[in-house]
Amino acid sequence: MLVAEKQLLDANLRNDLQSLRRLEIKMLVSRYQTAIPAATLIVGFTFTSIVELDYVEYHHPTAAQELCERLFYVFTSVALAGSLYAMAVSSIAIMLGQRLAVQATASLSSKHGQNVEELAHKFVCVLVSLLVSLIGVVAASICAIWVKAEGSISVLASALTFTIFPLMVWSVVTMNLRLNDGEDEPGSLSLYANGKKAAFGEFRIGDSASIPVDIEGGLMKYKDEMNAESQSKANERSALLKCVPPPPSKPR
Repeated sequence: MLVAEKQLLDANLRNDLQSLRRLEIKMLVSRYQTAIPAATLIVGFTFTSIVELDYVEYHHPTAAQELCERLFYVFTSVALAGSLYAMAVSSIAIMLGQRLAVQATASLSSKHGQNVEELAHKFVCVLVSLLVSLIGVVAASICAIWVKAEGSISVLASALTFTIFPLMVWSVVTMNLRLNDGEDEPGSLSLYANGKKAAFGEFRIGDSASIPVDIEGGLMKYKDEMNAESQSKANERSALLKCVPPPPSKPR
């Protein structure tokens, strides 16, 4: 009966671990899903501005207007390139991440850490590409203002645009310092005997043949070791279940 209960606990713990792995992958996939709309908007508006934007014809354009007109196409190309990269990587990451979430079996648990690290690293690259795209869009807009507007209006519009950058940097830095401490939350597991106050100091679930060498990776022992250890069955006095002795009873 005790062995059956331990095997049931083993199965429940493994199911919970698989659920956590699947949830972690789904959260990373949802991040990529939020990046696709922003990249799509940047691509659409940038392409439209390149094709349909008409500049005012000047008989005698200044040197600044000629320079800003050339820079406009450069910055729009940068915005297009960054947003296209974000769209392509996010689309592939969503497709592969959903496949990993469906196929989150014990055979793939040993590669779960590498898969999560790869998805997280590529998402940082997507964020950087979106940032570059936004910078390109803002710079192209300022260049368009300098081409179409007069000098004083162009300076005022540029000043109003750049005043938001210090506030943006301050908001991002303070939020990152407050919410991202860079350390994982510690976790602990305590089991108590039913109807008693004694706690289990250390426990292993199942017989010796079912105990993997790598608990998280799910890597099993070799057959020779399994056959040698399967001869001794586990019971309540086995070394597989190490319990802390109960505290001494107080004299009445």
